[in-house]
Amino acid sequence: MKKTLKYIVLFVLFMNISNLFAQQTRLTNLYRHNKYSFNPAYAGDKGCTQIFFSHMNQWTRVDGAPVTNYLSANTRFGKSLGVGANILLDKIGMMQNFSASGSVAYGFTINKVHTLRIGISGGYYQTRIDPTDAIAFDANDVIVEGGVQSAGTVTTEAGILYRFKGLELSFASQQVIETRTKFNHTNLDGYGLKRHYIGFGSYDFILSKRMTLTPSVLYKGVSNNHQLDFNVDLNYNDFLYGGIGYRMQTGLIGRIGINIRKMFFIGYAYEVPMQNIASYSGGSHEITVGLNLCRKKKEDFPVEDESRTMKIIDTVTITETIRDTIVVEKIDTIYIDNSQPTNEEVRKVMFNAEDHLEFEHDKAIIKKKSYGDLEALVNMLLMREDLNIELHGHTDNTGTEQYNMRLSNDRVKAVKKFLVANGVDASRIKTLYYGEYKPIADNKTHEGRQKNRRVEMKIIE
Repeated sequence: MKKTLKYIVLFVLFMNISNLFAQQTRLTNLYRHNKYSFNPAYAGDKGCTQIFFSHMNQWTRVDGAPVTNYLSANTRFGKSLGVGANILLDKIGMMQNFSASGSVAYGFTINKVHTLRIGISGGYYQTRIDPTDAIAFDANDVIVEGGVQSAGTVTTEAGILYRFKGLELSFASQQVIETRTKFNHTNLDGYGLKRHYIGFGSYDFILSKRMTLTPSVLYKGVSNNHQLDFNVDLNYNDFLYGGIGYRMQTGLIGRIGINIRKMFFIGYAYEVPMQNIASYSGGSHEITVGLNLCRKKKEDFPVEDESRTMKIIDTVTITETIRDTIVVEKIDTIYIDNSQPTNEEVRKVMFNAEDHLEFEHDKAIIKKKSYGDLEALVNMLLMREDLNIELHGHTDNTGTEQYNMRLSNDRVKAVKKFLVANGVDASRIKTLYYGEYKPIADNKTHEGRQKNRRVEMKIIE
């Protein structure tokens, strides 16, 4: 009897189909690992190709409870353009929803430290009703008499993403254009797609090279209904993830995941109901698997120096602390003659400075042994005031993504400050940093990791 009652409760919900807006957006507890799933602005955000599949079973022990399968993929083309696509199959009781959509996003930076991405998405949304096994209070109900029916409409999304150092904020609107699926029921308007809003905010606290703590908040709203998730997640070396969360009006969430070689992700989440249906239902289970593919960039050194043997400097070792101190010293003796070096001569000196650049272990402090080569580069740049240069900071993949991004940024800024302190105009130097995302060698080997820890120097043509 209890089991039958639960199914009747679900059917009562579906009897009000013209006003039903619940479960139109995908429910997930592992959204931090696939943020593209709730905001199209994340398409191409990582600069890699990402593929995710997830399966979620809500409210176990309740007949007809929601079961959701979701598949998505996104990638980036060039430096700014991202594209993505997703497929959703969601079944709840006698209703089954299917959607497929594509996304495009574009990103840019402001003052080198503020990152913005905007994205839009459009696709097809279909609702199918099968009342064959439904328990009806009224045998003449138009939905029951109508049999199996399906109808479709369009779905649209738009979103924006903002980052500043460890802060991340995003906002999206799903079902931007509110539409309805039209069934063959003369007295019913159809299944309405209601506009939803999703906001996300987080901040990364770098505890050490291998550990990052991230508190976050997720907001979901539709009409006059609002819900908040409060989360705290711990990341160990981009390998092991764990976290807890609290969802208002629902219950507690626990999640765990592993990332194998920063390529294969497997995550599991369990939601413990504490309100509403907690007395007669079990929790919700979700499992997610993902694939992260990043393209390797070949080494790009000046042509005239191809015959040189590159000296590999081990500049990074594992420590348990990170320091933001950037130490820059001014060299008192800079020799300038009246000759005008060619671009090839400047590149040769630049390559030599890059080749012999060393930092203190896990710090943005340039070793004194590197000053001589940087001094020679200063001489060249002071003689060729028409030249502008770029400095690109990189690391290997040891440690967390957040740690490596900060370290590569600090080190490339240290080189710039050295050059500026010795007379080079700051406006002539552009700095970029990529963390671990542009390796030139295999991070699986010690030699490869050594090559990947570098600051590249280039003339802006």
